[in-house]
Amino acid sequence: MATQEIRLLDETGTVSKAELTALATALQTQVRRDLGPAWGVQANVSVGKAVAGTWGLRIVGPDELPEGAGGVHLDDNGVPFAIVGPGPHMTIAASHELCEMLVDPFGQKLVAAPSLDPDAGDRTVFYLVEVGDPCEVFGYEIDGITVSDFVLQEYYRPQVADQVDGLGKLAGPFDVPPGCYISWYDPADSRWHQVRPDGSFITAPEATELSDRPRQQRDEMLGDDDQHNLSELFANYKPSSFKRD
Repeated sequence: MATQEIRLLDETGTVSKAELTALATALQTQVRRDLGPAWGVQANVSVGKAVAGTWGLRIVGPDELPEGAGGVHLDDNGVPFAIVGPGPHMTIAASHELCEMLVDPFGQKLVAAPSLDPDAGDRTVFYLVEVGDPCEVFGYEIDGITVSDFVLQEYYRPQVADQVDGLGKLAGPFDVPPGCYISWYDPADSRWHQVRPDGSFITAPEATELSDRPRQQRDEMLGDDDQHNLSELFANYKPSSFKRD
Protein backbone atom coordinates (compact mmCIF):
# COMPACT_ATOMS: atom_id res chain seq x y z
CA MET A 1 0.00 0.00 0.00
CA ALA A 2 1.19 3.55 -0.73
CA THR A 3 2.25 5.61 2.26
CA GLN A 4 0.83 9.13 2.40
CA GLU A 5 2.84 11.91 4.06
CA ILE A 6 0.77 13.96 6.53
CA ARG A 7 1.93 17.27 8.03
CA LEU A 8 0.44 18.45 11.32
CA LEU A 9 0.58 22.21 11.78
CA ASP A 10 -0.70 24.60 14.45
CA GLU A 11 -1.71 27.92 12.89
CA THR A 12 -3.09 29.39 16.12
CA GLY A 13 0.07 29.62 18.21
CA THR A 14 -1.75 27.94 21.11
CA VAL A 15 -0.31 24.42 20.86
CA SER A 16 3.25 23.79 22.00
CA LYS A 17 5.77 21.90 19.90
CA ALA A 18 5.85 19.18 22.55
CA GLU A 19 2.06 18.78 22.35
CA LEU A 20 2.14 18.67 18.56
CA THR A 21 4.90 16.08 18.58
CA ALA A 22 3.01 13.92 21.08
CA LEU A 23 -0.15 14.17 18.96
CA ALA A 24 1.71 13.32 15.75
CA THR A 25 3.24 10.27 17.45
CA ALA A 26 -0.16 9.05 18.70
CA LEU A 27 -1.74 9.57 15.27
CA GLN A 28 1.13 7.68 13.67
CA THR A 29 0.53 4.76 16.02
CA GLN A 30 -3.20 4.79 15.34
CA VAL A 31 -2.72 4.71 11.59
CA ARG A 32 0.02 2.06 11.64
CA ARG A 33 -1.52 -0.22 14.26
CA ASP A 34 -5.28 0.29 14.00
CA LEU A 35 -6.61 2.12 10.96
CA GLY A 36 -4.09 0.85 8.43
CA PRO A 37 -4.74 -2.88 8.84
CA ALA A 38 -8.51 -2.31 8.95
CA TRP A 39 -8.77 -0.17 5.82
CA GLY A 40 -5.60 -0.85 3.84
CA VAL A 41 -4.19 2.68 4.23
CA GLN A 42 -0.92 3.96 5.59
CA ALA A 43 0.66 7.30 6.40
CA ASN A 44 3.64 9.00 7.97
CA VAL A 45 2.50 11.75 10.35
CA SER A 46 4.96 14.49 11.29
CA VAL A 47 4.92 18.09 12.48
CA GLY A 48 5.38 20.75 9.83
CA LYS A 49 3.82 22.70 7.00
CA ALA A 50 2.34 20.81 4.08
CA VAL A 51 4.42 20.91 0.90
CA ALA A 52 4.01 19.34 -2.52
CA GLY A 53 3.12 15.67 -2.21
CA THR A 54 1.90 15.97 1.39
CA TRP A 55 -1.53 16.48 2.91
CA GLY A 56 -2.05 19.01 5.68
CA LEU A 57 -3.77 18.47 9.02
CA ARG A 58 -4.14 22.05 10.24
CA ILE A 59 -5.18 23.40 13.64
CA VAL A 60 -6.90 26.69 12.84
CA GLY A 61 -8.71 29.46 14.66
CA PRO A 62 -12.49 29.76 14.99
CA ASP A 63 -12.74 32.17 12.06
CA GLU A 64 -11.65 29.39 9.72
CA LEU A 65 -14.02 26.77 11.12
CA PRO A 66 -17.62 26.59 9.84
CA GLU A 67 -19.71 27.00 12.98
CA GLY A 68 -16.94 25.50 15.07
CA ALA A 69 -16.74 22.28 13.04
CA GLY A 70 -13.73 20.89 11.25
CA GLY A 71 -13.64 18.60 8.26
CA VAL A 72 -11.82 17.23 5.24
CA HIS A 73 -11.62 19.47 2.19
CA LEU A 74 -9.90 19.78 -1.18
CA ASP A 75 -7.79 22.81 -2.04
CA ASP A 76 -7.88 24.61 -5.41
CA ASN A 77 -5.58 21.97 -6.85
CA GLY A 78 -7.72 19.08 -5.62
CA VAL A 79 -5.29 18.16 -2.83
CA PRO A 80 -6.94 16.90 0.39
CA PHE A 81 -6.42 18.69 3.70
CA ALA A 82 -8.16 18.61 7.07
CA ILE A 83 -8.82 21.34 9.61
CA VAL A 84 -9.66 21.16 13.31
CA GLY A 85 -9.96 23.73 16.07
CA PRO A 86 -7.80 24.07 19.19
CA GLY A 87 -9.11 23.22 22.63
CA PRO A 88 -9.70 20.28 24.96
CA HIS A 89 -10.99 17.98 22.21
CA MET A 90 -8.38 18.86 19.58
CA THR A 91 -6.67 15.47 19.59
CA ILE A 92 -9.80 13.40 19.05
CA ALA A 93 -10.96 15.83 16.36
CA ALA A 94 -7.59 15.56 14.61
CA SER A 95 -7.77 11.78 14.76
CA HIS A 96 -11.34 11.78 13.42
CA GLU A 97 -10.47 13.93 10.43
CA LEU A 98 -7.21 12.12 9.71
CA CYS A 99 -8.96 8.74 9.63
CA GLU A 100 -11.63 10.05 7.29
CA MET A 101 -9.09 11.77 5.05
CA LEU A 102 -6.99 8.63 4.67
CA VAL A 103 -9.93 6.32 3.96
CA ASP A 104 -11.72 8.67 1.54
CA PRO A 105 -9.47 11.63 0.72
CA PHE A 106 -11.54 12.96 -2.17
CA GLY A 107 -15.02 12.45 -0.71
CA GLN A 108 -16.00 9.99 -3.44
CA LYS A 109 -16.38 6.65 -1.67
CA LEU A 110 -19.95 5.30 -1.71
CA VAL A 111 -21.41 1.96 -0.61
CA ALA A 112 -24.71 0.55 -1.88
CA ALA A 113 -27.00 -0.90 0.81
CA PRO A 114 -30.66 -0.81 1.93
CA SER A 115 -31.93 2.56 3.16
CA LEU A 116 -32.13 3.21 6.89
CA ASP A 117 -35.27 5.25 6.34
CA PRO A 118 -38.23 3.09 7.51
CA ASP A 119 -40.39 4.71 4.84
CA ALA A 120 -38.04 3.70 2.01
CA GLY A 121 -38.99 0.03 1.96
CA ASP A 122 -35.40 -1.28 2.07
CA ARG A 123 -34.61 0.10 -1.35
CA THR A 124 -30.94 0.41 -2.25
CA VAL A 125 -29.26 3.76 -1.62
CA PHE A 126 -25.66 4.98 -1.66
CA TYR A 127 -23.98 5.69 1.69
CA LEU A 128 -21.13 8.15 1.94
CA VAL A 129 -18.18 6.46 3.64
CA GLU A 130 -17.11 8.64 6.58
CA VAL A 131 -15.43 6.33 9.04
CA GLY A 132 -15.59 8.63 12.06
CA ASP A 133 -19.15 9.95 11.89
CA PRO A 134 -21.19 6.85 12.84
CA CYS A 135 -19.15 6.42 16.05
CA GLU A 136 -17.84 9.91 16.77
CA VAL A 137 -18.96 9.91 20.40
CA PHE A 138 -16.42 7.19 21.23
CA GLY A 139 -12.66 7.39 21.65
CA TYR A 140 -9.64 5.71 23.18
CA GLU A 141 -6.16 6.67 24.34
CA ILE A 142 -2.73 6.11 22.86
CA ASP A 143 0.07 7.11 25.25
CA GLY A 144 -2.32 9.45 27.04
CA ILE A 145 -3.57 11.10 23.81
CA THR A 146 -7.28 10.69 23.07
CA VAL A 147 -8.00 9.51 19.53
CA SER A 148 -11.23 8.77 17.70
CA ASP A 149 -13.00 5.48 17.22
CA PHE A 150 -13.70 4.57 13.59
CA VAL A 151 -15.94 2.10 11.80
CA LEU A 152 -14.52 -0.96 10.08
CA GLN A 153 -15.32 -2.10 6.56
CA GLU A 154 -17.79 -4.55 8.09
CA TYR A 155 -19.94 -1.59 9.14
CA TYR A 156 -20.99 -1.02 5.54
CA ARG A 157 -21.91 -4.64 4.86
CA PRO A 158 -25.60 -5.32 5.65
CA GLN A 159 -25.05 -8.65 7.32
CA VAL A 160 -24.32 -9.73 10.88
CA ALA A 161 -20.76 -9.02 12.01
CA ASP A 162 -19.17 -9.58 15.41
CA GLN A 163 -17.59 -6.12 15.39
CA VAL A 164 -18.12 -3.13 13.11
CA ASP A 165 -16.03 -0.42 14.80
CA GLY A 166 -12.64 -0.38 16.44
CA LEU A 167 -13.96 -0.19 19.99
CA GLY A 168 -16.82 -2.63 19.50
CA LYS A 169 -19.35 -0.01 20.61
CA LEU A 170 -21.81 -0.24 17.71
CA ALA A 171 -24.55 -2.87 17.67
CA GLY A 172 -24.03 -3.88 14.05
CA PRO A 173 -23.84 -2.65 10.45
CA PHE A 174 -25.33 0.81 9.92
CA ASP A 175 -26.00 1.36 13.63
CA VAL A 176 -26.13 5.10 14.37
CA PRO A 177 -26.09 5.76 18.14
CA PRO A 178 -27.13 9.11 19.68
CA GLY A 179 -24.65 11.87 18.90
CA CYS A 180 -23.56 10.27 15.61
CA TYR A 181 -24.75 10.50 12.01
CA ILE A 182 -24.64 8.97 8.55
CA SER A 183 -25.52 10.31 5.09
CA TRP A 184 -26.76 8.70 1.89
CA TYR A 185 -28.00 9.50 -1.58
CA ASP A 186 -31.28 7.94 -2.70
CA PRO A 187 -31.59 7.64 -6.50
CA ALA A 188 -35.36 7.10 -6.15
CA ASP A 189 -35.90 10.75 -5.21
CA SER A 190 -32.47 12.14 -6.26
CA ARG A 191 -31.95 13.62 -2.81
CA TRP A 192 -29.46 13.41 0.03
CA HIS A 193 -30.69 11.99 3.33
CA GLN A 194 -29.22 11.79 6.80
CA VAL A 195 -29.73 10.38 10.25
CA ARG A 196 -28.80 13.30 12.49
CA PRO A 197 -27.05 13.23 15.89
CA ASP A 198 -30.44 13.62 17.61
CA GLY A 199 -31.78 10.52 15.80
CA SER A 200 -34.01 12.44 13.40
CA PHE A 201 -34.17 11.78 9.66
CA ILE A 202 -33.75 14.72 7.31
CA THR A 203 -34.00 15.02 3.54
CA ALA A 204 -32.37 17.64 1.32
CA PRO A 205 -34.89 20.25 0.13
CA GLU A 206 -33.71 19.95 -3.48
CA ALA A 207 -33.23 17.03 -5.86
CA THR A 208 -29.92 16.76 -7.69
CA GLU A 209 -27.99 14.33 -9.84
CA LEU A 210 -25.24 12.57 -7.90
CA SER A 211 -21.98 14.43 -8.54
CA ASP A 212 -18.40 13.16 -8.78
CA ARG A 213 -17.72 14.79 -5.40
CA PRO A 214 -20.44 13.32 -3.18
CA ARG A 215 -19.07 14.65 0.15
CA GLN A 216 -18.99 18.22 -1.14
CA GLN A 217 -22.45 17.80 -2.63
CA ARG A 218 -23.80 16.39 0.65
CA ASP A 219 -22.44 19.40 2.53
CA GLU A 220 -24.05 21.78 0.05
CA MET A 221 -27.41 20.00 0.13
CA LEU A 222 -27.67 19.25 3.86
CA GLY A 223 -25.06 21.39 5.56
CA ASP A 224 -22.34 20.05 7.85
CA ASP A 225 -22.25 22.70 10.54
CA ASP A 226 -23.10 20.99 13.81
CA GLN A 227 -22.34 17.28 13.55
CA HIS A 228 -18.71 17.70 14.65
CA ASN A 229 -19.40 19.81 17.74
CA LEU A 230 -17.04 17.79 19.90
CA SER A 231 -17.31 20.12 22.89
CA GLU A 232 -20.87 18.89 23.36
CA LEU A 233 -20.30 15.30 22.27
CA PHE A 234 -17.46 14.71 24.73
CA ALA A 235 -18.79 16.56 27.74
CA ASN A 236 -19.00 13.23 29.60
CA TYR A 237 -16.30 11.37 27.69
CA LYS A 238 -14.77 8.23 29.20
CA PRO A 239 -12.00 6.49 27.20
CA SER A 240 -12.36 2.86 26.16
CA SER A 241 -9.87 0.24 25.03
CA PHE A 242 -9.28 -0.54 21.37
CA LYS A 243 -10.52 -4.09 20.72
CA ARG A 244 -9.61 -4.82 17.10
CA ASP A 245 -7.57 -8.03 16.71
